[in-house]
Amino acid sequence: MLPLVLSETVLTFAEAAATVPAVGGKSTPAKTVYTWADVGLRVGRARVKLECAKIGGKRVTSREALGRFFSAISAKDQPQIERTPAARRKEVDRKRAALESRWANVR
Repeated sequence: MLPLVLSETVLTFAEAAATVPAVGGKSTPAKTVYTWADVGLRVGRARVKLECAKIGGKRVTSREALGRFFSAISAKDQPQIERTPAARRKEVDRKRAALESRWANVR
C-alpha cells in the first residue's frame, strides 16, 4: 500500500524545514524534522510523530503531513486531561483554605 505522504506534495526533510516559519529570527534545522519523524513530540500522555516515507534510501514527508503534525501538537486540538479525584480534592482544599484566610481578615 502506498504511504499517504507519497500521494501528496512530497518534500525532503531539508525542504520541509525551510517551509516552517522562523521563530525568533532562527530557521528550523533539518535535524529537527528528522527528530519529529523519529522520536516525535510528547503531547500530554501521547507521542505525535511526523509522517514520512522512504524513497531510494532518502526519507521524505509532505506539506500536508506537516499540517497534520502541527494540528496534532497544537494545544487547542488536544482534549483536556481529566484530573484524578485526589488532585481535585487537593485543589478544592487549597482554594477553601485561601477563601477562609481571606474571610478571616474581613471579620
